[in-house]
Amino acid sequence: MVCPVCRGELSWERISNDCTKCGASFSYENGIPDLIVGERFDDEDDRARSEYEALSNEHLSRGYLIPTLRRIFGAAARPRVLSLGCGVGMDIDILTDAGFDIVGIDCGNRSKLWPERRHWQRLYLANGKNLPFENETFDMVYCGCVFPHVGVDGDTNRVLPQYREERLRIASEMARVVKKDGHILVSSPNRKFPLDLFHGRSPDQPFPRLNPPWSPFLLSSQDYMALFAETGCAGYTMLPVANYWGFVRMKQRWKGRVMAFPIETVFNAVSRPSLAFLRDSAVNPWLVMLIQRSAGSAVGSLKPRGW
Repeated sequence: MVCPVCRGELSWERISNDCTKCGASFSYENGIPDLIVGERFDDEDDRARSEYEALSNEHLSRGYLIPTLRRIFGAAARPRVLSLGCGVGMDIDILTDAGFDIVGIDCGNRSKLWPERRHWQRLYLANGKNLPFENETFDMVYCGCVFPHVGVDGDTNRVLPQYREERLRIASEMARVVKKDGHILVSSPNRKFPLDLFHGRSPDQPFPRLNPPWSPFLLSSQDYMALFAETGCAGYTMLPVANYWGFVRMKQRWKGRVMAFPIETVFNAVSRPSLAFLRDSAVNPWLVMLIQRSAGSAVGSLKPRGW
């Protein structure tokens, strides 16, 4: 790890971490290094919401991330992985126990639950725009629903004028810390889909938010491709979405179970190889995109077997 400001060496003192190059000083929070540059992400500080996220991330990690990473790297491999925007950090516990060399960063309030994690030493407070890692450190960097929350007003869907510049900065940092033959995995709601199933709802309100397709709050596959093309990435593929979401909270009520059924049906359908062409269309509410770090790959050429 390095200074997130200048990438100089950190002193790692007990009270603070000082950069030996630029002199920047960083503190600790609950024993965890605070390497955030700029403001923190002001997400809702709610215990119930954080506990739900932990359950949801457990489903995601066991049912989707572990099988996907093993298909990419092989069952016996131990790739070095960064979870950018890891939230409550549940994925770090589960993937570490599964044998992956993983660390997580976040700059939001859900980090208050980190002391409860088994592998809290693998968690760092940091901002995706200023990653505290050397160039080409990781075999993979992944983030789930991070980009829609970049370049917006707080934890809302109100997009700021400089939203694209801020998103490009995170994309550039992700590409910088990934090895040349490594991968980037991004996921979020699909801007082309007319409903936003994942933002603006409460436990008592299972019905989704209307999503104007022209609103830049969410991203399409083309939006991601344009961002990462500017960082030197080129090869990409749209991955299946089945088993990504468990809809844990929705299924606690009958209205939510009714709502979850058609969504899961669509997820399962577009995850079939024969219908892969629908994964970046307006039919699919959720995108999962695998991006090749190497600039030598032609656009659209990355096609993992079985996907």
